[in-house]
Amino acid sequence: MSPLTPFLIPAINRSFDVEITLPGSKSIALRQLAMAALAQGTTHLTGIPECDDTQAMIDCLIELGVSVEADGETTVVKGPMDFGHSTLNLNARMSGASTRLLIGMAALRKGTTHIDGHSSLRARSNQPLFDVIQKHGCTVKSSSGGLPATITGPIEASPSLIIDGSLSSQYITALLLIAPMTCPESGQMIQISGDLVSKPYLDITLNEMSKCGVKAHWHDEKTIFVEQSHYQSGQRTVEGDATAATYFSALAILHGGSVTLTNIDQTTHQGDYEFCTVMEALGAKVERQGHTRIVGPSQLTPLAQVDMQTMPDAALTLIAMSPLLPGTNTITGLQSLHHKECDRLECPAKELRAMGVAVSTTVDTITIEAKDPTVLKPHTLTTYHDHRMAMAFSLLGSRCETLQIDDKLVVNKTYPNYWQDYQKLRTSQ
Repeated sequence: MSPLTPFLIPAINRSFDVEITLPGSKSIALRQLAMAALAQGTTHLTGIPECDDTQAMIDCLIELGVSVEADGETTVVKGPMDFGHSTLNLNARMSGASTRLLIGMAALRKGTTHIDGHSSLRARSNQPLFDVIQKHGCTVKSSSGGLPATITGPIEASPSLIIDGSLSSQYITALLLIAPMTCPESGQMIQISGDLVSKPYLDITLNEMSKCGVKAHWHDEKTIFVEQSHYQSGQRTVEGDATAATYFSALAILHGGSVTLTNIDQTTHQGDYEFCTVMEALGAKVERQGHTRIVGPSQLTPLAQVDMQTMPDAALTLIAMSPLLPGTNTITGLQSLHHKECDRLECPAKELRAMGVAVSTTVDTITIEAKDPTVLKPHTLTTYHDHRMAMAFSLLGSRCETLQIDDKLVVNKTYPNYWQDYQKLRTSQ
């Protein structure tokens, strides 16, 4: 493992008016890469972000027999993947979303697929997904429901699948991905048991599937119907990442600045785009037509309480900025945060307490009191190998001048240029 690169987050001491072109949405990119690998023919993908997660997925697709080449800003994918009897080894590195998609793809194969990854990825459960594919014909060997795992298929066609939706929507996305190719001629119902977390990510999946010629829709609030079909190759564009947008929206809020995000607007299906509404509640002005422009207020409006269940990846952004907001803020709907790259509820709570912030948590809420940033205790933040811990806490570091993170390069997972774009806010005229 590479040595860590500690980094003192530089403060932002001025207002700013900048344009930022966000990296392409990782969620959309991984889905489009997978669907291109399942399609017959050549797909041209523009806007694939250059980061560890997408590179891990690309490397795994190449192992699956898919040709993936860069042509300028376009990624050229020639499918389909190897559905045969060979034995293949895939390393998903630190990408949880890739892992779940690859498990689904492995279930399509007649052969055996070994999937492994970083120690932090091994700690994340895939048991609900394993349970479904085992019930429908696959053999799965796994260490306590996690990685490493060995999957031998193929999965059997079935008119109905039942999947637990209470831990992660990625399990459901994995089943949606393969459903058009494995369901009976009459189609397939995917029924979701338990509480459904992160529904907007399923809406992303359905929208991206439609771009590739597959028809699927919500039958009711807990059931999705998928028609039998095949993915079509073609040309696709990946829009900017809505979670990455939250950091710059928040920085505009905290510093009374203005940020224009050039490659995302109100047409997006990404749930984290609703973070703009939270910013408006804090007093920001937001333009959403053709681009997204956030103008911070001269004075923040108190929030008191906000439910983040429908945008869980943006919740960490709000947690990290909460000490800088007026009054005491309670954030609810956080039950899925325990199952991310790290425990994104208890880990940030621990780090905030170490800085002298008053914090209390329940299983699905966090309450944070405001704190003068000039009296925060100097601290080296543990990122827990989680890219979003570093980027979210850069908001706090932008005001306190005494916050160091344990690894500057952890952002490479999804946003290698984050610190360069952060620097633009410090140096804009």
